[in-house]
Amino acid sequence: MNELKVKKDFTDIYTQDSPYEYLKEMDRLGYSISDSTKPLYNAIIDELENTLSRPINILDLGSSYGINSSLMKYDLTMSELNDFFLSKPEPTKKETKLFYKKCTSNNNLNFYQIDISKEALKFSEEMDLCERGMNVDLEAEKLNLLGSFPKIDLVIATGCIGYIGYKAFANILKVIKNRQDNSIKSKKEYTAPIFAFSVLRMFDMDDIEEVFETYDYYLVKSDIKPIIQRGFSDSKEKEQTISLLHEMGIDTKKYEDDCNFYANFYIAKSKK
Repeated sequence: MNELKVKKDFTDIYTQDSPYEYLKEMDRLGYSISDSTKPLYNAIIDELENTLSRPINILDLGSSYGINSSLMKYDLTMSELNDFFLSKPEPTKKETKLFYKKCTSNNNLNFYQIDISKEALKFSEEMDLCERGMNVDLEAEKLNLLGSFPKIDLVIATGCIGYIGYKAFANILKVIKNRQDNSIKSKKEYTAPIFAFSVLRMFDMDDIEEVFETYDYYLVKSDIKPIIQRGFSDSKEKEQTISLLHEMGIDTKKYEDDCNFYANFYIAKSKK
């Protein structure tokens, strides 16, 4: 997506052994979307818990250092994560593991994670933030390895749409369709997972919407107001983002003009 050209490149902070540098930079930019999406994801989980009599399996796309699972499985906030990781010298892995061990864990949530950063996934696995991580490029690779995951009930993505696009969703939905077809042949019940994700307003969703429609999913934009993701890193990022939004015919007065990226929230459910 050409829209990525206006965003600052954070590649270097995603390949560290711990989330220290990532959290330090995100704290500087006022990154807050994970706090905002947490109750939205939890509402869907509550819905699933009412119909399933087992732990909920969640696939987190672009999971990085397991921020979503930190907030949801251990009921933390971004502020609490920042307080632990940033208020003193960088904590050791032993100290970090003890920190999570002292938190109350929701054992009814099982996280499975996909990311392109081996280091981030390794940290998440070592800290028990996920059951298993998969280091693949969602855009390029056939996800045959998804077959090693249990049945997924909810697929989430916070802040990574744009880095992944319609090809990634086509790859995932193809796996889901194969599982549906196999369940019909074996006469076993299979309920396709719900998708929920945030998307910056500057990203065009037409291709992604078309993919979901192709695989018999309803994809709808939530009627909640756009959510702040983070502040702009500098004036250039702000100017280019607002210029792009204006070219798309999107009014920025109540949103990006205040120096923040804003995202819409989408939910997709199978028609079957």
